[in-house]
Amino acid sequence: LQALKRKPDLFLCSNLDVKAVFQCGVLSLKFPEAPTVKASCGFFTELLPRCGEIAPVGQVVHENGKVLLQAVLEGVGGQASRSLMDHFAEILFALNKHCFSYLSIW
Repeated sequence: LQALKRKPDLFLCSNLDVKAVFQCGVLSLKFPEAPTVKASCGFFTELLPRCGEIAPVGQVVHENGKVLLQAVLEGVGGQASRSLMDHFAEILFALNKHCFSYLSIW
């Protein structure tokens, strides 16, 4: 999360597997530890606004966003603690704002 905030062009690096980072974030949304889930939610709320400006991020979100949406909805549906609902809502807001055309398809 801090790397994304401070140096978003890191995601342009050819050595970085953006898909693997994305999938790790999705898996982290399902962890039982609230701080981990909160950090993962923060990662996605920082990542999603960059879909349009960083091509590798946009491509990964386009191809794997459905998995992210599913994980968020599972968390909201009862898998995660109620104290984390605001954080999941932030991801939904970011998806709605920055990936609306994909959101309706997913």
